[in-house]
Amino acid sequence: MADAKLRHPHRAHGREVALLALCHLESYRPEERPRALELFWAHVPAEAGEGGQELRGWLADAKVVEFARRLLAVSSERAAEIDGAIEATSRSWRLARMDRVDRNVLRLVGAESLGLSETPRAVIVSEAVRLAARYGSERSAPFVNGVAQALAAKLRDEG
Repeated sequence: MADAKLRHPHRAHGREVALLALCHLESYRPEERPRALELFWAHVPAEAGEGGQELRGWLADAKVVEFARRLLAVSSERAAEIDGAIEATSRSWRLARMDRVDRNVLRLVGAESLGLSETPRAVIVSEAVRLAARYGSERSAPFVNGVAQALAAKLRDEG
């Protein structure tokens, strides 16, 4: 599964774009989020770092944007279900206490598990760990790995 990014770079980059969008949207009140998402698509957010060169490249790729939009649509439409499943799976961690990156990576796990049945569960988990390692803290990858495996299994079995 380590070469999933090489075989489907638009999906790997789409997950990164969706993660950045979810983290960006947390800075806004719920009623402001649709407009904030429009701004995200139009302007590279400050969180992008390095002048946003890499993100600008991804946003110029229609396949990347389409995949990111699919993930964001499912995460928005099924937000309560996904958040509830994350809290039930993580047991000792409430969503509000989780690191912003960890919480949103797990939301992507939930969205992809529920809304994109063509993605193998092992790919969903390995991509979540990759995102957590890249964007989260030093403790993010192990935490996300444990919760993501259980979450993806739970949602695939129930979904």
